[in-house]
Amino acid sequence: MKEKTRVQTGEWNRLVKDAYNSLEFLLTMRYLREYLPETGRILDAGGGPGRYALELCRLGYDVVLLDIDATYTTFAEEKIRLEPKSVSSRLIASIVGDIRDLSRFNTNDFDTVLCLGGPLTHISDETERTQAASELVRVAKSGAIVCISVMGYLAMLRTVLSRASQELIIPQYWELIKEGKGNNLVQDSLWHFFRAGELQQLAESCGLTTLEMVGCEGLSTGLSAATNKAAENTTKWERWVELIMETATEPAIVDMAAHILYIGRVD
Repeated sequence: MKEKTRVQTGEWNRLVKDAYNSLEFLLTMRYLREYLPETGRILDAGGGPGRYALELCRLGYDVVLLDIDATYTTFAEEKIRLEPKSVSSRLIASIVGDIRDLSRFNTNDFDTVLCLGGPLTHISDETERTQAASELVRVAKSGAIVCISVMGYLAMLRTVLSRASQELIIPQYWELIKEGKGNNLVQDSLWHFFRAGELQQLAESCGLTTLEMVGCEGLSTGLSAATNKAAENTTKWERWVELIMETATEPAIVDMAAHILYIGRVD
């Protein structure tokens, strides 16, 4: 039980634990505010402990949260229940389910569909990733916005060098990194890391028209210590965030980012 609680709170706190990690949430919310309709019913698929679901409820959207882990959906319910009724009532449902099978929902069911933080990265099989992306598009209304964020392949390679360079000489890891088409082992679980072009191709093959691609950590990717140091000075931090915002959609920045955000519209 203690371990489950630690994992829940760890993921809940991940986006706010320091300045570097806050960039993912900051950039994602900036683009959600730009592209989401003023009102509507949102599916937060793979939404974990509900950090985005809560924020969307606060903004006045009706939210359905879905995650594969019941401990996360319960955690989200408990967090959102603490909010004023005007906010907590916006959580329509908190459902245990898999993004690869959204058959519980009708086709064209949602005004917006989100899959944020990297759920697709946790699906190592290419066919299953395509199935998941197709399901995300299927349940979105015609003309709806679909937002998907994944973990970047190039950023993963930089992390290997800085934190786990032994993987470069261990055959099991090297074969995955070099020949595994973007896969790598993370705590004994096989994850898939994306190039920006791969994510765009996947989304478009499932029926989306690309509107924007964003490198969530932007120029700060891989520079957590320097980013957190800059945040100690308010003026430095404000100017650095301004630079990140200005450059976050440049193709080179997107492809190198730790989290790549895709924004598309259903054809």
